[in-house]
Amino acid sequence: MVFFRKKHFLTELIQLDAIVMQIQESSTFFSKHQVSPVDYPLSTQGRFNRLSYIAWFGFLHLIFTIALLALGLVFGIVNLHSLQFSQHAINSISGLGQFTYLALSCLYLYGMMVVIIRRLHDRNKSGWFILLLLIPIVQFLMLLYLLLARGCNRANRFGHPRPSTFIEKLMAWLMLIGFIISLVSSISVVSFMLGTGEIENPTTIIEKGTKYF
Repeated sequence: MVFFRKKHFLTELIQLDAIVMQIQESSTFFSKHQVSPVDYPLSTQGRFNRLSYIAWFGFLHLIFTIALLALGLVFGIVNLHSLQFSQHAINSISGLGQFTYLALSCLYLYGMMVVIIRRLHDRNKSGWFILLLLIPIVQFLMLLYLLLARGCNRANRFGHPRPSTFIEKLMAWLMLIGFIISLVSSISVVSFMLGTGEIENPTTIIEKGTKYF
């Protein structure tokens, strides 16, 4: 009788210990801190889904455009007051402007390369496929493929799927809506100017260009 009681007590003790271990593993207080890898959006290590790709593509393009406009504005103001500077100062300012433009262009190209490489990783493709963008006709098809192709739902050789953040989703939809609005507006303006005769039809241009022949 005493033996069965001891056996029953040991069984309950083992079950209780298992419950405690389960609680410790599931609790954030008792469990060991698991350091998750930090994802840097401007690093080639990682993946971008379609929304993240659109968001970062548009964001980098917008920042680059604003930077160029600001650069042009600054040096435009400097040119207006160029008579107040010596020739050496003007040459120095011109060289600084060229260097700034080159630096901005390099940063912009690097950012675009990172975005495209991460999008290729999401398709489980090597980043070396970015070299296809050097081919004139293929580059359009390549960008269209990256925009429309669905990424891998599971982990691939480049890591686990990276969900888009709220900011990325918001930026992506704003970019898409802005693109659609600008496209419709451009088509409407061109159609209106063709109707009013401000822009000549291609047939009319050809007739005027070949009337001497």
